[in-house]
Amino acid sequence: MTPTSSQQTYTDLLIQYQPKPIKTEQEYNRALTAVEGMMSGDLTEAETVLFELLVLLIENYEECHYSMGESKPVATLESLMHEFDVEPTSLLGVFGTVEIVREVVNGQRQVSQSQAESLAKFFNDHYSGLSLTALDFGD
Repeated sequence: MTPTSSQQTYTDLLIQYQPKPIKTEQEYNRALTAVEGMMSGDLTEAETVLFELLVLLIENYEECHYSMGESKPVATLESLMHEFDVEPTSLLGVFGTVEIVREVVNGQRQVSQSQAESLAKFFNDHYSGLSLTALDFGD
């Protein structure tokens, strides 16, 4: 697929790209190539609409073929601690002791409902842009 002209209308783009549900690896790779090409420049309104449609089709294909499965609460906690460089001692207010934090991270202890709520509040309060809930940390 070739880059689009800024003069093209959405109908012209649909005719050129003919977006449809992605069923094969080849179609997936073509859609990725088109999206990557569109990411390199300023898009017209019509191109932006097509870009968003292609991204949805790609995400749908990836969900069906490369599903990561549901995240485990311990993986969520571990990932957030790593991403934001949170030391176990920072979570004393949530768990009470560093030992309990380690047990949770190592999968030896489950997170209680109140701890899950406290974890969500801790990360949401300390790191803007997050919208975690207790469900992110509980089974």
